[in-house]
Amino acid sequence: MSFLVIGTGAIGKRHANNLSHLGEDVVSISMQSDGIDGLKRRLKSEKFEAAILCTATQIRTEITEILAAHKLPIYIEKPVAYRRTDMDLIMKQLGPLADRSFAGFMMRYHPAVRFLATAELDTYRFSFDIGHDVHQWRENWNFADSYAASPDGGGVLLDLCHELDMAHTIMGALTLDTASCLSHPDHTGVDFSTRIALHNNNTHGTVCMDYLSPISTRKLVLWGQSQKITFDLANNNYQIETDDGVKNLDLTIDRQVMFQNTMADFIRLVRGDVLENPIAPILSNEMPTCHLICAAYEQRKFTGNIRSKT
Repeated sequence: MSFLVIGTGAIGKRHANNLSHLGEDVVSISMQSDGIDGLKRRLKSEKFEAAILCTATQIRTEITEILAAHKLPIYIEKPVAYRRTDMDLIMKQLGPLADRSFAGFMMRYHPAVRFLATAELDTYRFSFDIGHDVHQWRENWNFADSYAASPDGGGVLLDLCHELDMAHTIMGALTLDTASCLSHPDHTGVDFSTRIALHNNNTHGTVCMDYLSPISTRKLVLWGQSQKITFDLANNNYQIETDDGVKNLDLTIDRQVMFQNTMADFIRLVRGDVLENPIAPILSNEMPTCHLICAAYEQRKFTGNIRSKT
């Protein structure tokens, strides 16, 4: 049977290509051109093994209800939802299917995240930072025309929420303190720079993301009592500093391989096989991270505006 990819944007095309690369038959549909009626017709006329959902987040609950009625496991691109009510509704719709579904937190397949998730850490403070110039993001792509430019469900907090998942995965369950955002004069109500403060009983820190950095940035720093860990994922520089000096690790991975490894594990999950990654983002296990993302979005506060260049 085939895999149904719902969404034909850049991410949908990537998932479809990766499934084909892994030897699977793929059918792709566009919600913009096919719509809900087209989805229903396709599901009625063909049998599918699972679905990959990579539409705009705002329209997903109607789609997940239909897919659940057809008993299809789903790979749901991040964020699964940005409202707690929608998140809870999706989980109710899926029921036991959530045990065979994935949240699209593919950074779980980065060797650096896997290393830290199983390491003995004594971290008391952390920072996770990601940023890039949104206008240089993808070729032939216009931010103003994208889902990310919508005041409802767009913005950098949701777009780059992998960092929230990484912090939650590495540091353990985290509680939201604050989510402060800067808006943009040309995109009112859309967060272009966001700083999220978090804590648990042993550590505290920040997750920061922006659409403005002239140099692409993806870096995490963990300050511990016995070591300082600095992983620069953008430049593949992974260092652990202790009293004995600096140790450099080789944790490099090609981004495309990371996507393929994530999809390969989803296929294993759908078919009841043993997963390769012990921290695979099985949806039924990911409620703490998904709820944290929803809480950050729902409690965010705009504290100012980006200074215009003009």
